[in-house]
Amino acid sequence: MNNAWSGHEEQCALLADSSVSSGSTASVSDEETTTRQPKGKRGQGATKLQWRPRLPLPRSLRRLGCYTLMASFIFLLLLVYLPLMYMDVHKRRVGLPDWTLETSRSIGDYIDPVQETALIVPREFCRNKTFLVIAVCTSLGNFVQRQTIRETWGNTSEFNYGAFVKMHGHLKGNYLPPMPARLKLYADYLSGEGDSLSASVRVVFIVGRSKYESLEGNETLSRVHSEAEQYNDIIQESFVDSYNNLTLKSVMALKHISRSCANSTAYFLKCDDDTFVNVPNLLHFLLGGSVPLYNDTLDYHDRYTYLVKSPQNRLNDTNEVMYGHQFCNVVPVNDVSSKWYMPSYMYPPESYPKYLSGAGYLLSIDVVQRLYEASLNTTLVYLEDVYITGLCAQHAHIKRHHHPLFSFAHSKHLCAYKGSITQHQLKDDTMVEAWNYVSDYKIRCPPPGKYFNHMRLHKRPSC
Repeated sequence: MNNAWSGHEEQCALLADSSVSSGSTASVSDEETTTRQPKGKRGQGATKLQWRPRLPLPRSLRRLGCYTLMASFIFLLLLVYLPLMYMDVHKRRVGLPDWTLETSRSIGDYIDPVQETALIVPREFCRNKTFLVIAVCTSLGNFVQRQTIRETWGNTSEFNYGAFVKMHGHLKGNYLPPMPARLKLYADYLSGEGDSLSASVRVVFIVGRSKYESLEGNETLSRVHSEAEQYNDIIQESFVDSYNNLTLKSVMALKHISRSCANSTAYFLKCDDDTFVNVPNLLHFLLGGSVPLYNDTLDYHDRYTYLVKSPQNRLNDTNEVMYGHQFCNVVPVNDVSSKWYMPSYMYPPESYPKYLSGAGYLLSIDVVQRLYEASLNTTLVYLEDVYITGLCAQHAHIKRHHHPLFSFAHSKHLCAYKGSITQHQLKDDTMVEAWNYVSDYKIRCPPPGKYFNHMRLHKRPSC
């Protein structure tokens, strides 16, 4: 017992001696040693205990330890926070400023199906037989874009069916001509014959009103009224003109065409004001012909559609016509910085139905009416092409058809403008450049070489 207690005291003494007093700043040399012997006889047989004092850690190591501790703490926070943040984005939980969770998405709250609500309507709109009405969705202040269209492809008195032979006559025999049965069926919409054939085409521009009318004063409104008076091609509705309201704009267009043109019009094309429309090619397609294949349009085709002399590539239908560039299996965008971002409360499913690009899609007049009626009972989605040609078409049981010459982008090759129906995302100067090239009928664009590479042909969409 005494020996155990003596050993305990000795250990305490050793610990006490090895500690550095808080007030001491002296350092101990590595070579210093202290010999302590147990109480009792000293000398031979005595046990010597040598110890080396603990040195204080250098400041750099202490800082490293602090930084390591802080980094570990931050890392743990990120492990917890990042998955939650990713989950929010992945599940598209961030709202839209114009279409919050509380905002009504019933079309009936914005569009009166009975009353006429337009602020401006063209005089005598659709009073006469019109083979094709083209509605261009445009922003209120886009005066330059509208005028550019009027002076280029929108000049349908000049750029009509007669231009088709001028553009493609050097390839006669390499495409299908109009079908006599369709020429007879639509005779009331046509005038002339042969190379002088012409169809009645009407171009109108769909606009809303400015969100900042009170700040802008009456200058913009005055210019729009003067424009409408001069050109008689403006339809204005009383909704805020913005990108997130494009669905309202397109449904308004369907409403006006349904109400005014159902008994006088055969076909309807919706497009944007940065879309180039090759009207002669479109008319030729509507009359049952096919557009010749060019080297610069080959990339648009698949192994079936490039056979432009095959009867299966003619348009035979007169009803349930719905053509454009078809997308399928598209996943809603979860990047909140994208203009196509889709919150889950607006559209919960993980993929969109098949739909046609809003850059330009073609409808027969019966489809216009059915889509408009379907919209009145379809919850609004702010992406207008997904809503109109996807959800509403799905509810109305209308089949969408892909056509390779409806492009949702634009080509770097000007011959593609001669050989396609629509090209998209054109600035004003590019629109004019394309028009000058297409309307120069002396330019003869080449077809693909005799042994062209079939690898350039797209695969037919799996949907």
